Amino acid sequence: MTERNPPISSSIKSKLPSRGAGNLLDILRSSVPDLNNGEAKVARVILASAEWVAQSSIKAVAGKAAVSEPTVLRMCRRIGLEGFKALKHRLAQDLILSQVLNGPHLEDNDASPSELVKVMLDASMGALRGAAQATDVKVLDKAAAAVVEARQTYCIGVGGSSSVLCEELENRMFRLGLPVQSIQDSYRQRMAAAVAGKGDLFVAISSTGVPAPVVQSIELARSNGAMTLAITQVDSPLAKVSEIVLPVELFNDHTFFMLPAQTRYAQLFTIDCLMGTIAARMPNAASNLQSIRNTLRALHGTIRHQP
Repeated sequence: MTERNPPISSSIKSKLPSRGAGNLLDILRSSVPDLNNGEAKVARVILASAEWVAQSSIKAVAGKAAVSEPTVLRMCRRIGLEGFKALKHRLAQDLILSQVLNGPHLEDNDASPSELVKVMLDASMGALRGAAQATDVKVLDKAAAAVVEARQTYCIGVGGSSSVLCEELENRMFRLGLPVQSIQDSYRQRMAAAVAGKGDLFVAISSTGVPAPVVQSIELARSNGAMTLAITQVDSPLAKVSEIVLPVELFNDHTFFMLPAQTRYAQLFTIDCLMGTIAARMPNAASNLQSIRNTLRALHGTIRHQP
């Protein structure tokens, strides 16, 4: 018989953060009843004027709360912070996060569907225009040549958006008859890079160009002789270690936090441009797509405009 895990002790429970406990203003609201009179005054000033406090001195906050500066410090320590400087830093972070979560265009809960449609249209069109302006056709042609000439192409990325785009790129490439594999697992990416060599191509997709697993896999693949291509933000760590870079601007996506990110539209546009250029280089592209269409027709009959 296996022994049951012992119950979590109260000392351990006290160290476990509760849901939503990470937000400083939430912590202050829940802590007010347990604070003494002076400390509670400080907490109420912060709750009422959070943005002002984040920019103010401890002397100014103490004056507004009609308490001494040591009282402000005690209040900070009562809620687990080292001092007033730590409180200001944490408060600034939480205020920025609040803006990210709400977004200035979505603050009005009564926003109509037509208003949201306009927001998304403007965002997507702006992303497409930006991607088009950033596209260098000579670099695009070089990237297409690398794909067509590759013995094997690996599409790598981590995270929700980049992983999906890797699968999209794989889907687009294999339909043209290109040898391609999409890898989202960071361990497998590194393993593939370890056995890569001349003739292989690694295509990395990343909105920020920062994730270490992707950057390191590209570095490793390149050191083993593989060609490397990145669809990412220019001047990012990933861009700096890749031989070919198709730049995609990192948009201010926090404005549309609860809606699809603008950067994704730019990435898809870049992928479409790359695949169009590749198809133009492949004489068998049309016949490969026709073969796929014929196979699908056998499943459900002829459908007009079958993709």
